Amino acid sequence: MITKEYKTHNLNFLTSIPDNYDQEKNYDVIFLMHGFGANMYDLLSLAPMINQSDFIYVFPNAPLEVNLGFEQKGYAWFPIESNDYVESLDLLNKTIDEALSLFLPNEIYIGGFSQGGMMAIHAGLLSERDYKGIIALSSKLIESKKFDIEKNKIRNTRLFISHGNFDSIIHIDDGRHMKNKLEELGLSVTYKEYNIAHEISDQVIKDLSDWFSKY
Repeated sequence: MITKEYKTHNLNFLTSIPDNYDQEKNYDVIFLMHGFGANMYDLLSLAPMINQSDFIYVFPNAPLEVNLGFEQKGYAWFPIESNDYVESLDLLNKTIDEALSLFLPNEIYIGGFSQGGMMAIHAGLLSERDYKGIIALSSKLIESKKFDIEKNKIRNTRLFISHGNFDSIIHIDDGRHMKNKLEELGLSVTYKEYNIAHEISDQVIKDLSDWFSKY
């Protein structure tokens, strides 16, 4: 796949397109957000493992710089202590508009891992944009915010949620709670648990790829 980096006034991002990309063709577009302390390159390797022919992938970089020690830095979508993602959500939506303007988009998906999955859930459910699917890997809901499910067409939006039984960062109960809450809102949820920690295993990727193929 062909990768390109974009630096913008909103969020920097990567795109990954098929090797045989046809600029006259409409493609489904998948936005994937990294977790706390990582960066936009963190999930790049997932693209060819999910589907390397039929999708355009976009990997935004979170706006908040995080000092990881040993002269290393990462990025966060919002401070863990406040869960205040409003400014980041605005930047993310502007970045999504910017990225979509580069292509001929068909269906749009939004997803992420850990804190990136939290952004995906809330960006997807609180947006007026019509997402076909939302993906939350090892994630949870931000309980301080309420869902206004009448704002968009989320009843047409399907969700894929995965969580590890041995996750010590975000407990499995948080994943189960999110699944139950979203089903109570009337959403179609594919929920899977794995005997893994806070990670994305090969089986998660296979099941996610199968989910894309199905929907």
